[in-house]
Amino acid sequence: MKRGYRLLGWALLLSGAPLACGSGDPSAANGATSGSGGGASAATTSSGGGGGAGGAGVTTTASNAGSGGAGAAPTGECAELVAGPIEPTRITDVFSGSEDFAFNGQGHIVAKQGPNLIRYEATGQTSNFASLPGTVLGLKYLPDGTLVAALPERGAVVKVLATGQVEAFVEGLSAPNGLSVDTDGNVWATETTGNRVVRLDPDANVEPIAGGEPEVSQPNGIVFDPARRVVFYTNASAGEIRRIDLDARGEEPGRPALVTTVASAVLDGLVLDSCGHLYVVDSKDRELYRVRLDAGGDAVGEPELLASFPTSVANAQFGSGPGFNRKTLYVGGVAGSIYAVALDIGGAPVPAPPAAP
Repeated sequence: MKRGYRLLGWALLLSGAPLACGSGDPSAANGATSGSGGGASAATTSSGGGGGAGGAGVTTTASNAGSGGAGAAPTGECAELVAGPIEPTRITDVFSGSEDFAFNGQGHIVAKQGPNLIRYEATGQTSNFASLPGTVLGLKYLPDGTLVAALPERGAVVKVLATGQVEAFVEGLSAPNGLSVDTDGNVWATETTGNRVVRLDPDANVEPIAGGEPEVSQPNGIVFDPARRVVFYTNASAGEIRRIDLDARGEEPGRPALVTTVASAVLDGLVLDSCGHLYVVDSKDRELYRVRLDAGGDAVGEPELLASFPTSVANAQFGSGPGFNRKTLYVGGVAGSIYAVALDIGGAPVPAPPAAP
């Protein structure tokens, strides 16, 4: 996809202007994938490019999300979401100790194997990337191609450069866990034992966004939604998904709203699709749920069980890069296996490195 189209897409998302549902991805005709094409000097975005996807992608904003909320009724693939249960396919079990994983957009999944981060290709080939001993939870790529990793035992979020060099970023956090990034290079993070949601800016400043029980209680997964200007996060043991309206914080600072609850679940990672719906992993029962949302970020109906897994799972990411289907949700966890769940819907645009390792 040309850089101009990517920047236009994000401009529309951030302004709230709807992208035409059913309009094609201009890169699809020649098979180009967003997030690829090393050498670009500016940040790009990706809703998951790559092999196996086939046709053009459809991207919508929150104005088309849901089926009973504000805004226009969903059309195209947003109106025909695949229902569960879906049988997951195990694609690899080469990882170990990886609660989270990241697509670099260049045909690799990056995750832990013992004390190291490794890169996995769809062909099955692996290569060492960096040494990162100890527990690693959240893993996400910044727009400049730097990987950020949450190290709860050290109370730190570190940067892993394209060379594999590990650099300090932010310290003094209380068990940082989930990570989400935006196009400005901010990192949105949860502190599980600190009961906080925070924003880490590119200069390593820490801004508390919300905190304190019961609204923020053992927060785990997190995803920043630029279309709605909200942050969604999970309260793990409470089985809750909550949201923080960033534009309303001046009126009622740090007062997160309850989106939905999954009974008896321990909720972990979160991810958004291109129609504005949430997907959440229940790490206790090894299940994946979809939560349909309206334009304001409220749940429409009850959470839908999409898939169950034979081994532990914690996080999910839409495919990105050659060899990985952008309309498939990949789910993994500390057991080391990565599963593919075919959804026929792509992920919401996320920052993608211009030249990942």
